[in-house]
Amino acid sequence: MVLYKRKPVQLHINEEIPDDSKEVWVISQTGETFTVHQSYLERMEFYKTKQFSCEITGHMNLNYFEALKSETEHSQDVEQQFPEPLKEPVLRKVQFSTVSRIDTLVDQLHESFKSDFYPGEHVTAILAGGDRVEAVIREKTMFPELRYANGDIQRKGFSRYTVKIINRGEEEAQIDNEHLIRDKKTFTKHMLRSFIKNTVSREPWTGAPWLVKEEYATRFKIPQNVPTHLQRASTTAERKAAQARRKQQSSAAGLSVDALTNGSSSPPGPVEIRPAPKSHKSKTQQAMKMSKLLQDSRTGSPSVSGSPWASSPGGTPDGSIQKLNFKALVKAEPTPPPPPPPPKPIKYPIEDLDLPPNENALRPKLRYLSSIATTTVDRQSAESGVSSAAENVPTDAQALTLKTNGIDEEKTSFYLSTWVFLNIYCEPFLLDSFTFDDYVQALQFNSEDVDCELFVEIHCTLLKALVNEQGTVQVQLPEPEEEDEEEEEEEEEEEEGNEEKEAEEGSGDSVAANGAKMEGLSLSQKASDKEKKYRADELFAEGDSWIQRLKARQFKDGGWQAIIVGILHQLSWDFRYSKDTEPILSYLVPPEIEPSFETVKQRYTVMDCNLKVMVIHLLARLTHETRTVRDYMEECSEEMTKHRKEKIEHQRNRKQLLEELKALEDDRKILLPENTPKSPSKEPEVRAPSTDEDGDVTMNGTEMDIDDASDDEAARARRRGGDRANERKRKRVEEKAKAEAAAKIPKTTKQFQKVIKSIDLVKAKIAKEEEAIVTIDEDLRQADCARFKLMGYDRYWNKYWWFERNGMPFGGLPDSSTAQSGYANAMVWIQGPSEDERKGFLEEEAGTKWAADQDGDVNMNGHTDRLTVLQRQAREENGTTLTSPTQYGFISSPEDFESLLSFFDIRGVREKKLKATFETFKEHILSGMRNREKYLATSVAAAADNDDGKNGGRSTRNKQFFDPGVWRCLQWRNESAIEEMDHTHYNHPQPKKMKKKQQEGKNVPLNRQGKPISRQGERYNF
Repeated sequence: MVLYKRKPVQLHINEEIPDDSKEVWVISQTGETFTVHQSYLERMEFYKTKQFSCEITGHMNLNYFEALKSETEHSQDVEQQFPEPLKEPVLRKVQFSTVSRIDTLVDQLHESFKSDFYPGEHVTAILAGGDRVEAVIREKTMFPELRYANGDIQRKGFSRYTVKIINRGEEEAQIDNEHLIRDKKTFTKHMLRSFIKNTVSREPWTGAPWLVKEEYATRFKIPQNVPTHLQRASTTAERKAAQARRKQQSSAAGLSVDALTNGSSSPPGPVEIRPAPKSHKSKTQQAMKMSKLLQDSRTGSPSVSGSPWASSPGGTPDGSIQKLNFKALVKAEPTPPPPPPPPKPIKYPIEDLDLPPNENALRPKLRYLSSIATTTVDRQSAESGVSSAAENVPTDAQALTLKTNGIDEEKTSFYLSTWVFLNIYCEPFLLDSFTFDDYVQALQFNSEDVDCELFVEIHCTLLKALVNEQGTVQVQLPEPEEEDEEEEEEEEEEEEGNEEKEAEEGSGDSVAANGAKMEGLSLSQKASDKEKKYRADELFAEGDSWIQRLKARQFKDGGWQAIIVGILHQLSWDFRYSKDTEPILSYLVPPEIEPSFETVKQRYTVMDCNLKVMVIHLLARLTHETRTVRDYMEECSEEMTKHRKEKIEHQRNRKQLLEELKALEDDRKILLPENTPKSPSKEPEVRAPSTDEDGDVTMNGTEMDIDDASDDEAARARRRGGDRANERKRKRVEEKAKAEAAAKIPKTTKQFQKVIKSIDLVKAKIAKEEEAIVTIDEDLRQADCARFKLMGYDRYWNKYWWFERNGMPFGGLPDSSTAQSGYANAMVWIQGPSEDERKGFLEEEAGTKWAADQDGDVNMNGHTDRLTVLQRQAREENGTTLTSPTQYGFISSPEDFESLLSFFDIRGVREKKLKATFETFKEHILSGMRNREKYLATSVAAAADNDDGKNGGRSTRNKQFFDPGVWRCLQWRNESAIEEMDHTHYNHPQPKKMKKKQQEGKNVPLNRQGKPISRQGERYNF
């Protein structure tokens, strides 16, 4: 049975379904049936949490289905491995046992069955001669223990077994239990423990007995009626009765009165006071009330006369001695009902949509890729008028370009994915990193006079990865379907046979045959129409194929554009690619234009940017399968493994250094009191002795009287006073010198100073190790190129991306040609939820109905208004809601990013993780956004200069002039390829042709090797 918090999981009680046509949801593993989809989802979410444990193995942190699978598998293993003859006696021994700990129960059972055997067991028998043979127990006879009259043991109890010896025919032997041995592997504590967990259960209350499961109890005919004294009802009743007795004893008064008189002259009798039980808070108050009552009875107080005993002659009923009860004398004060328990505090984080909406919290408005301002680009393109080939661009595309930047929002994912792919794998491609803005601008750049090196190098490096210099295609491409000659011959024979049959059959059959022929003609006509959509097959009809040209790296004069046409034409044979390749080929090689390298080059230059990015996407998709990319991924994986080992080593060293630092700090604290400099104590000022006008010495303001009778004594007294004053003065000078010397000398001892130096040294080592760990973490982040990591989800299941998180350095390669920009993407991208997420979490469950509490009050998401999740989303997302995974928006300014972080509510599960991830990279994100603003501002300033006419005097001679300040993509240079190969991918050197040396004017004699002989031989004519 699967356990949840050490208790068996209680299954859902299936409801009766009167209508068979009603829709229900069933969990097949448990057999639970739900008529409400929300209840089904909540139950499935509960089962998928990692909070369950397997009862048999004890494995924890599993979901319900994993724990159930583990229990089923191990239950079968235990059922097969545990000896069958021992099952019944073990279960009978366990039934109704009250041993609480299973470990103790296992120990007791193992000790009890260790030397006890049962019929059917396979054992090892030790015969009289000492031989060990395998045997099977057939019968068991038990002999009880015998005792003398005085209680001494006469004979211990033992068992005698009749065993059948294996491999000896029908030979049997009589052996006692001391000469039988069970195989150690067949009956171990671990196996016994697993068997008990699988077959026995116990309720979670103190004193509960172990109960064999019903299927095993029925199988082995074990009684299941729990004895009365072991039932929970009886034990609970006894516990409640004992508690009631204790409560009655504590509430009853323990005082009694021997006699109580009413106005009698005789003194009242002594009062018998019984000791009251302890642990009651009102005992002192009750005793004070009782003593006051007794005092009033002696003085004849009306409080006693009005008592129930005042009417009797003796003051007590029947004049007898009665016990005085507090409850009869003191009226119990009514106790107020206990206040309701306060509601349990909510334990955050919780589901994000369960949080009440904040009306003031709005997500900043998103921007879209189609709205990126390229006004200067559009104006310049419009004024210059691209080229004559631009007339072939469709009119709707021209109108779109004039209004926006021409980017289709549905293609945003292709812009992002291709940019990420090229920047992550820029090292194996020998390609400099570039910013996303330059990439988008390069796709929009169209000029026949100026080549954009970024745009050209991207295509050339991807093409070079598909075919190596030996002409081997590095990726599997689709091949045309060619029928074998045998199949063609069979088809021809079938056609001839069909024609003969048609000639013999009647007119009805001939009509059917004609219909089949017409159908065949229509199919062929459709195929021909499809072929007429483009003329890609005619481009390489004469000359080398695209593979040969790519092998020779013939990229110039429209070479790489033509190679792309050849690749796309071959991809179109596969239905997976035909949908994407058909519009591109239809534009590059339309049926009405004769295909040539020049026309393909012109049309590719002015092709729509959305078609261009689709070409790069298809090339990147193919390149991802090549060895170039795969080898780089394996290299990064090995590098990450190496870095992880280094990180573990540095962490181990840091831990040792921290322990060493802790020990040194303890030593420093021990030595600190002895080496702390004492604060200077203020000494009383000693005034120098002075003499008055009469020559009398005055010390500390007190005049010293000198006896005039003895001049000698007076002189000695004067000398002694002066000596003492000089001595004090000398001491003060010495102490001052010592203080000055002590100030120059360090106040710490050598040992203390050594400890301090050791602490500084260890701290420096720790800082070095931490710096190494940070460096390794950065290397791990850059080498993690296998899969791009998501930042997280928000409350409405939108996905958040920051494409500099892993696989590349922050801001791109530091030595790239555009490294001065200081960023690579610098935008936080938001992707809409998937169809299942939006339908399941926003529309079906929470978006179309309101939640109600127990009282029926509507309380959707903690808000009193009737507000659906979709309405709340539209309000909180500030009118920029993304409804599908193909829609992307971005945030690019630091202010909007700060607003986005403040919009996240960390009390929700998803947004707490999302905000924590953003906080980790916050400084890098803000730095990139600021650098992007500065980088883009330069192009705006350059465009303003062009509009002012500063470059108006430049003569271009019918050629377009493109300012690199405006067209930032023109500033990019592929320095990585130049540094590695001394040339770019486009300017690949062509192989030199070997020219035969022609000797003109004379016949030169040759030697045996076919080479001309030396000049010396030319001088002589023999």
